[in-house]
Order: sequence, then C-alpha cells, then structure tokens
Amino acid sequence: MEIEVTRPKQFADMARDYHLLVDGKEIAVIKRGTTQKITLPEGSKTLKAVIDWCSSPEFNVCDIRSGKIVLKNSFGSNFFKSIFLPLYYISLGKNRYLKIETGI
Repeated sequence: MEIEVTRPKQFADMARDYHLLVDGKEIAVIKRGTTQKITLPEGSKTLKAVIDWCSSPEFNVCDIRSGKIVLKNSFGSNFFKSIFLPLYYISLGKNRYLKIETGI
C-alpha cells in the first residue's frame, strides 16, 4: 500500500524531524513542510510517529481510506494550548505529543 504523508509547517518542532514507524520499524524521516510518498510493507498493521522521547498513539493502517495522512504536533494549531500545555505533552502526555490524521 502506498500512502502520502504530509507534515505541515508548524512553529513547534521546526528544527526537528519526525520518524515514521511501521510495526515498530522506522521506514521514513519526515521533514517540516514536506509531503512524501511512502510504500508500506505488505501486511503492515500499525503506524507511529516519533520525535525524541515523544510519540503519537499507534494508528491502525486499515483506518487509512484516502491513502493520505497528516503528521503534526498536538498543540501547534491552538495558541492557548501552545502556551499552557507543552510541559504536559513532554512529560505525562509524551505518547500523545504527535497526531496522525487521515486525509488532508
């Protein structure tokens, strides 16, 4: 299965890359503001995005309908969250720091 992965330009994490894991193995490095086409290995079950010690929840490959996903941090699009929640997201919420969404 081939998917298109988009990472929007967000202020947070602008100098760091996201690593995309399929079933626990790294298959791609996603840079800020880019879109990449990635071929998933046959029989893939889960996707996960990782940056440093933070990550996204596991995302089921079968939930990808359009063949497109978006990787972004959880608070980058909300001004109030970006002021008040970064400490939460890098400590207790470290497994929810990134989001994987379907479609564009």
